[in-house]
Amino acid sequence: MKRFSYLALNRQGQEVRGKLEAQDQEAAMSALRQQGLRVLEIKARRGSSGFLGQANFSDWLASQRSVSTSALIFFFRQLSFMLRSGLSLAHALSLAKDQVSSPRLNLTIRLMLKDIESGHALSQAMKKHPQVFSEMAINLIIAGETTGDLGVMMERLADHISKKAALRAQVINAMIYPAVVILAAIGVGIFMVVKIIPKFAKFLLGKGRALPPSTQMLIDISDYLRANGVVIAIGLAVLIAMVLILYQTRYGRLGIDSLLLRIPITGSLLVNAAMAQLSWTLSILLRSGIPVFDAVKVTANLLPNRVYFNQLHKASEQILQGRDLARSLSHPQIPPLVLHMIAVGENSGSLDDVLEELGVYYENLLEIAIKRLSAMIEPAMILVIGSMVGFVYYAFFQALFSLVGGR
Repeated sequence: MKRFSYLALNRQGQEVRGKLEAQDQEAAMSALRQQGLRVLEIKARRGSSGFLGQANFSDWLASQRSVSTSALIFFFRQLSFMLRSGLSLAHALSLAKDQVSSPRLNLTIRLMLKDIESGHALSQAMKKHPQVFSEMAINLIIAGETTGDLGVMMERLADHISKKAALRAQVINAMIYPAVVILAAIGVGIFMVVKIIPKFAKFLLGKGRALPPSTQMLIDISDYLRANGVVIAIGLAVLIAMVLILYQTRYGRLGIDSLLLRIPITGSLLVNAAMAQLSWTLSILLRSGIPVFDAVKVTANLLPNRVYFNQLHKASEQILQGRDLARSLSHPQIPPLVLHMIAVGENSGSLDDVLEELGVYYENLLEIAIKRLSAMIEPAMILVIGSMVGFVYYAFFQALFSLVGGR
């Protein structure tokens, strides 16, 4: 926000001087005209922009923070309730800013409130804060402003954010357990290589006898890993860095995302999550009166996987040319069931209802896949760690039996 000083005439013809904050000079003049003032002179005040573009250090610090999903859900539900209760938008925002716990969201509401009091629509005010409000949120608000059902759109938006957060939490929770178990397996392996096997080898080699092949192999592996452990660690770090750098490129990310969808177990989990989010999002947008073309484009930008991102953008172009949604979405990584059900919805005129049912179906599939993954990973990791420890014991006892038998 910029600060302006002005000279104007009031309704009585008297000169009035003052200061105000506005997004730009046009917004400042509009705000003054709404107050019944005739602007004679207006200019921006130099050196009055506060701290790094914000009014003060506290606001600047708040602008550097993020807004949690739970804070956004609470904000939209609260705003929906107040609007449906008959409060004006400005009054509802004024009350909401004192209820939110997020400093960034509090700052954003205050800035939006100033824009609305200056005559801007809520969607225009939200567009100035793309890091807080997604493209879908803005589109739903535009639809609400057009139909006059802003409170209903707020509730739908809160439901969407809640569903999206739940899907993300399910996928993350499914990945955390195997990651922890794999790290535990690596930790056990490193402990045996560094602490257990060297003492074991020193004891056996001190006897001056030939060791069984399994025992010698275990010692050789330990010596190799201890001698080249740093090089291996650096190599892995470089490989991970290269993959991350590649993922930042357009074709690199597309290739990696495509590969992730083809992994036997986790790939189906990612597909189910993407289909659930795609179905829920399209259902909410279409039910809110957003045209299919715009709904598909907005949905594309919400899907993190580049395979689906690219396909939905291609589909939006084909829809613009008159093709139906089901054929436009056709892709090897989009299940035939989705395409079939969308075609049924288009033919019956109940596409939004069909998509909602698809969202429920794939959300249930996701929950089942996560449970199966957890059930499979636990015994698999126990088997891996048990095999590592068992091989050490086997090699150790073979060596002991060899020493006893050689006496």
